[in-house]
Amino acid sequence: MLKIFTIVAFCLLATHCEAHWFPEVFSDCNSTFVDYQLCQDFRDIRNLIDANTLVYYISYGYLKDESFKKAMDFIGTDQFQSASQQIADSTAYQNILKRFADAGINTESIASIENIFNCVMVSMPKYADEDEITTLEMGKVVVGRSMVDVATNLMNAIPRAEFRRLIREKLSYNTEFARFYRIVRSNSFKRDIRKLFSSYQAKYPLNLLRRKNIDLCKLAQMANQIFEWGPVSY
Repeated sequence: MLKIFTIVAFCLLATHCEAHWFPEVFSDCNSTFVDYQLCQDFRDIRNLIDANTLVYYISYGYLKDESFKKAMDFIGTDQFQSASQQIADSTAYQNILKRFADAGINTESIASIENIFNCVMVSMPKYADEDEITTLEMGKVVVGRSMVDVATNLMNAIPRAEFRRLIREKLSYNTEFARFYRIVRSNSFKRDIRKLFSSYQAKYPLNLLRRKNIDLCKLAQMANQIFEWGPVSY
């Protein structure tokens, strides 16, 4: 579905499931959608971020920042699932999905916000002792204050040259991703996203998520910025 929530989620909370530095910190990656090519493409982008950096920001945010922890805990609730479905059922969201489907893109992994998060997220960090996060090898400590702050830190950790190289590679052989990429880079798609955020049907669930410190509008802007780093290909 949307680039907004795809990369949003990916850059937001992504990490290598098999991060060799800290194999006990993150586990139980949801593999429900891994068989879908688009989901794997999102994970490939996600994995451009150094695993040590991902572990640090997510761990520190979850253990030390109440706003971030509140948002992350909410994602696993029935209320989040309900809000996700309400957004997915809106006319604006369905129109976006139809646009992808008409282009020959399998939309299963992006059929809802919940599906996207399930595709790219990992389980919450589990430490026996919170002081263990001080052992993470970070040259510079930057404290995240909210989900958007943590997402900003992770976005800034994406190596742009590697991102462009990966996108060019995928555009050269991955026809489904190429179609997806062309759509999300288009001005008409950006208008569709704006329609979603102004949709009366999506107003309540979007406000609910915002109250739980998940500001999808701001995350969408970040997602757009990331894709703008890539090459122009039409």
